[in-house]
Parts: sequence; structure tokens; C-alpha cells
Amino acid sequence: MPYEEAILVKVDRVTKRKMKLAEENWSELIRMFIQRELDKKRNIAKAERLRAKLFRTVKGKDSTAIIREMRDSRYGPASS
Repeated sequence: MPYEEAILVKVDRVTKRKMKLAEENWSELIRMFIQRELDKKRNIAKAERLRAKLFRTVKGKDSTAIIREMRDSRYGPASS
């Protein structure tokens, strides 16, 4: 994938020296980190949409009210 955009990351001198000593491909590591973070955010958004869909409010009578009515009809209004 050709890279078309650039970003600038500023670090202090000590960090820069440590990075140079580590001899890593920092550009690639930063690209991978950014991609992982974007994937996490996308997955969180997907999960939130799914959660909202699964737990949407159901229209109709409340199930606790139905259970209460059944118990009251069986045992009388004072039952718990």
C-alpha cells in the first residue's frame, strides 16, 4: 500500500536517542499501532450498535406485571 500522507511526531531528545539505539522501524511500529487503535474503535462501535439492537425496548406489557397478575390471581394480592 503506497503511503500518501505524513504525520509528524515530536519526542524529546532522550527518547530520540533511545529510539536510535533500539534500531527499530519506528514508522512501521507507529503505523501498526494507529491501525490497531482504529480497529479497536471500529469494533467498539460495532459492539455498541449490536448491543443497542439486542437490548432495544420491547413494546407491550411489562413481563413483571404479567407475573404479578398471575401470582395475585393464584395466591391473592398479599403474596410475595
